[in-house]
Amino acid sequence: DMVSFQEYVDRMKEGQKDIYYITGESIAAVSSSPFIETLRKKGYEVLYLVDPIDEYAVQQLREFNGHKLKSITKEGDLDLNESDEEKKAFEEEKADFEPLCKLVKEVLGDKVEKVVVSQR
Repeated sequence: DMVSFQEYVDRMKEGQKDIYYITGESIAAVSSSPFIETLRKKGYEVLYLVDPIDEYAVQQLREFNGHKLKSITKEGDLDLNESDEEKKAFEEEKADFEPLCKLVKEVLGDKVEKVVVSQR
C-alpha cells in the first residue's frame, strides 16, 4: 500500500523520532530482509522504497517535518529508544562476542572491512 510521509508520521509510535525506510528491487526482497527484524520487534513501521527513483529522492530529502529519514541498511545508530537495561544487555553481549569478531576478521582478512556485533 502507498503511504505518504505525513501518514507515516501520524502513525509513529510514541518516542519514535525518525522515519525508517529500506530500498530494494521488489517488495518481496525488502520484506524478507533481516534488517527489518529489530524494527518489527519494536513495532516500528518501515517504508519499503522499491521504485528506482525512491533511493535518489530520499538522499535528497533527508528529513520530513523535523523527522530524519534513516535507511535501516546503512551503518550507524538507528536510535530505537532502548531502555538502560536493553542498552546494558547489548553492551554485555557485544563484549561476550568480541573474541569471535576478532577471530572472524582474522580468518577473513581483507575480504571484510570489519566485523562487529550489531542489533540489526
